[in-house]
Amino acid sequence: MRDKRIKLIFFSFRGSEVRDFDISWQKIVIFSTMLAIMVAIFVGAFVGLITSYRKSSELTALKQTNQILKDELGKMHLKINAVSEQIGYIEDFDNDERVVAGLDRIDKDMRMVGRGGPYFDFTNETNPLPRETRNKLTDIKIRVDQLERRIDLAKASQSDIETIFTKKAEKLLHLPTINPVRRGRITDKFGNRIDPFIEKPKKHTGIDIAAPSGTPVYAAANGYVESVHHSYRPNRNYGKYIVINHGFGKKTYYAHLSRIFVKHHQQVNRWDIIGAVGETGRATGPHLHYEVREEDTPVDPLKYFFE
Repeated sequence: MRDKRIKLIFFSFRGSEVRDFDISWQKIVIFSTMLAIMVAIFVGAFVGLITSYRKSSELTALKQTNQILKDELGKMHLKINAVSEQIGYIEDFDNDERVVAGLDRIDKDMRMVGRGGPYFDFTNETNPLPRETRNKLTDIKIRVDQLERRIDLAKASQSDIETIFTKKAEKLLHLPTINPVRRGRITDKFGNRIDPFIEKPKKHTGIDIAAPSGTPVYAAANGYVESVHHSYRPNRNYGKYIVINHGFGKKTYYAHLSRIFVKHHQQVNRWDIIGAVGETGRATGPHLHYEVREEDTPVDPLKYFFE
C-alpha cells in the first residue's frame, strides 16, 4: 500500500514564484504527537507553577496564622496565671473565714482538686496543628479545667461557711446579751448574798436592777413568751413576772413587774418592751429581778451582757 501524502503549495500574490512540499501522514502524526506532548508539558509546567505559588501562599498564610495563634496562646497563659493568682487570694481568705467559722482549713494540695480519667488530648498526632501549638492547647485546657474545679470547691466552701454563720447569727439573736433595763443600776449580783428579808446568806439566782417604777423592761433576746404570771401574793416570791424561752436551752425571767405588756406564746424580739419595773412580790423597792437559765439552771446574766 502506497504511503498517503499531502502536498502543500505556497505562492506569492506579488510574484510568480511557487513552492510545493510533500508531507507524509506519518510525519504529520509524529509532528502532531510531539506538538501535543510539548503543549501538555507546557500546560503541566504552568499548572505546577500556579499550584506551587498557591501552596507557597497558603503556607505563608498558615505560618502567619500559626504565629498569631501562638501569640494568643501566650496571652492566654498570662491571663490564666493572673486568674490563678486571684483565685489563690480568694482561697486564702476562704481559709481565714473557715477558721472563724470553726471549720478545718483546706490545704493547697486539696485545693488543686486533681482529677483522674481521660480528657481531650490536643497532642494527638492526627491533629493538623503544629506539635508546639498542640502541647500548649493541651496545657491550657488542663489548667482551665483545674481553675474551674478550684472555683467550684471555693464556692462549696463559702456555702458551708454561710450556713454556719447564718446559724450563728440566728443563735446570737436568741442570746440574752443586753441589760433589760436601759437606765437601771445593778444593786445585787448573782451568787451568795445576805437576804434582806431573813438577814442570812442565801444564793441569789439572778441580778437586781434598780429603776423607778414604770421604767420599761425590754426582752433581752428573740424568743417566745413561755409563761405570764399576773397574780401573786404580797411579799412572796416573784410577784408579777414573765418567762421568755429563747431556744437553744436558754430562758430569761423578769420579776417584780408593775405591768406586763405581752401574752402567753407571743413572739418577741430583742428590745421589745415586755413590761414595766415594779416592786410586786418579795421586794423592798422598785427593781427588776432578772435571771438567765441554761437548761433550767440559773447562771450569771452578766456573762452574757455585751453592753
